[in-house]
Amino acid sequence: MGRHIDGQHLTQSRDGALKSYMARIVGGARLRDLVKYELITMLLSNFPGAAGLLLRQKIYPALLGQYGKGAAISRGVTLRCPRRLSIGAGTLIDEAVSFDIKSVDATVTLGAHNQIIQGARFETGYDGHVTLGDNCFVGAYTILNGQGGLTIGDNALIGGHCHIVAGNHKFGDLTRPMNAQGFESQGIVIEDDVWLGGGVTVLDGVRIGRGSIISAGAVVTRDVAPLSIMGGVPAKLFRKRVQEDE
Repeated sequence: MGRHIDGQHLTQSRDGALKSYMARIVGGARLRDLVKYELITMLLSNFPGAAGLLLRQKIYPALLGQYGKGAAISRGVTLRCPRRLSIGAGTLIDEAVSFDIKSVDATVTLGAHNQIIQGARFETGYDGHVTLGDNCFVGAYTILNGQGGLTIGDNALIGGHCHIVAGNHKFGDLTRPMNAQGFESQGIVIEDDVWLGGGVTVLDGVRIGRGSIISAGAVVTRDVAPLSIMGGVPAKLFRKRVQEDE
């Protein structure tokens, strides 16, 4: 918790353009890594229809860190540092999903039987991670930012247009612009069986307890106890969940 990341590392590089591209996008320094990445993504990433789906199932395992049995990746999915991406069995990735893994020190790990809907974006920073459990749903255009580490348990329901961001810009030095001061990150944990309504924002350092519900549009700024129903800006407790009689 409380990692401090140098902003110079995030924004500046003295390497040549090709080396920077290989480190940032391909995730390898060898020429054969570049050739494999370029050929596979160029030929298959936008190949349409069922044929494209089947070809990606056959060939993408050579590109990714793990590609589980029965997983499926639709067209137009962005893969950066793909060897650092693991996809569990039966997980479905919709069109235009982005895996923005910024270096070989970062990871995205998806469990089994998840549904990732169109336009969702996974971001890691340069040494962070996003870990998603099993049987989860991630809605359209949601952003999962694991700069300081983001862990989501099993059976999570995450509505569309949510923004979960595990990190903050430093701003204590008034002599330097904020975008040159780096990041300070604590990380976020979302436990099993949590439901986030559409447009929820979860800020860095928060833990959302098992079985909680966060209403649409809420902003979560502090820890949430298990089985809580929360809403508002900032989010406050409405009531606790209890077993209902049949």
